[in-house]
Amino acid sequence: MQEKLNNNTAGKSDDSGLTHAVPPIQGFERELVDQDTEKKWVPVSDRKIRVGIIGYGVCGFGADFSFQDHPNVTVTAVADLVPEQCAALAKACRCQKMYGTGEELIRDEAVEAVFIATDAPSHARLAIAALQAGKHVASAVPAVFGSLEDADALFAAAKSSAGKYMMFETSYFHGDLYAMREMYRRGALGKLIYSEAEYLHYLGTPLPAYGAWRTGLPPQWYPT
Repeated sequence: MQEKLNNNTAGKSDDSGLTHAVPPIQGFERELVDQDTEKKWVPVSDRKIRVGIIGYGVCGFGADFSFQDHPNVTVTAVADLVPEQCAALAKACRCQKMYGTGEELIRDEAVEAVFIATDAPSHARLAIAALQAGKHVASAVPAVFGSLEDADALFAAAKSSAGKYMMFETSYFHGDLYAMREMYRRGALGKLIYSEAEYLHYLGTPLPAYGAWRTGLPPQWYPT
């Protein structure tokens, strides 16, 4: 078993035409890889779920969960506010249908499920709209951004929708975290009375972001 760094730091051009390094996706910085036993996806049925992907972003995040490579998924449509980013996402996902907004994609009746990989402040709004349209929703972290009212509204939408909702936490399935959960479930840590943790994520250079949403970010709005 070995660790490898995610190769997600190739140069991209922003609206100014300048090439800058693409920041690694948080939680994707390392991957546990066993070259001998790494498994490929296998179909679980003859059914293909029609997925729409909203947002490509500065990290190319919309394509990095590889929906386009799963044998039970067809990427039916993609959306991004920036036309060049939308075209790049469509190319990465081998998809022909493109929309200029997430709302347009959500209204597409051919789409059964959506993956939301947009700026964090828009996650809850788009997820609620998709759930109200009866679609399944997977959202990048965080589920909501600084609003308890949005959290209540998202919870209510998920409870009342025919679709399922899941927040995609990129670190959840890392081997070390899985091992610690299993130890706890099997009683190896005893009864937890109190725990404390600290989180430091130093960023010497601000990350580029749509609408500068990362600038001056309160730490507990994005604690993952």
